[in-house]
Amino acid sequence: MSQISLCKKGAINIKKILVVEDEHYMQELMQIQLQNQFELTLSDNGADALQIVKSQNFDVILLDIMLPYLNGFELCQEIRKFSNVPILMLTARTELQDTVKGLEIGADDYVTKPFDFEVLIARIKSLLRRSSFTMDNESNIQIISLNNGTLLLNLDNRHVIFDKQSIELTSKEFQLLALLAESPERVFTREKLLELLWNYSEERELRAVDSHVKNIRTKFRKVRPGVKIIQTIWGMGYQLIIPEAH
Repeated sequence: MSQISLCKKGAINIKKILVVEDEHYMQELMQIQLQNQFELTLSDNGADALQIVKSQNFDVILLDIMLPYLNGFELCQEIRKFSNVPILMLTARTELQDTVKGLEIGADDYVTKPFDFEVLIARIKSLLRRSSFTMDNESNIQIISLNNGTLLLNLDNRHVIFDKQSIELTSKEFQLLALLAESPERVFTREKLLELLWNYSEERELRAVDSHVKNIRTKFRKVRPGVKIIQTIWGMGYQLIIPEAH
């Protein structure tokens, strides 16, 4: 398996990034520009990268599309079957349909080459900041914390705190909000939400998704009038909006 790991000496709590890129020159640039801020693991093909993701935890994955054995789209789909790790696609393909396809299959962000590394690092930090997924080590409680605790979701007792106020959600509303919050940059189609949240034995209509989104928005606006917690991406689906701290 082709894999190179680079870790800044003495670093504590440094974020781990998997870079899946087959161009040697681009790999070298990544090392030069990113290794002082992040722990990097490099892979030059999709098949090896999939095995690495299955065996290790990462905070962000930077994913090229044109890869040998398993391309970036295929690898993203495979990763989404078992992980919500933030995925940022890096590619020379500039067609709009490629961007839409990447976001629809589960990528959280999309950057086209050539790019400025300052912009790339800012996008990485944005993903890290927006997808804070924490674990209380003493109680093993899983908590999603967004924007420094402005929105907190306790995945064990299904308790939602927004602006330090509790919000009561139904079971399905909580499942929908938690799914969006685990990948806050990702756009989910209504069909994908139905597939992920509803059992085949339950009534499955696209309008059910719209109804639950409407209910969630209403409950959040009772806490903060006018807040947009879930954004409609016309022609694509729904995306969580990280609320600004109040």
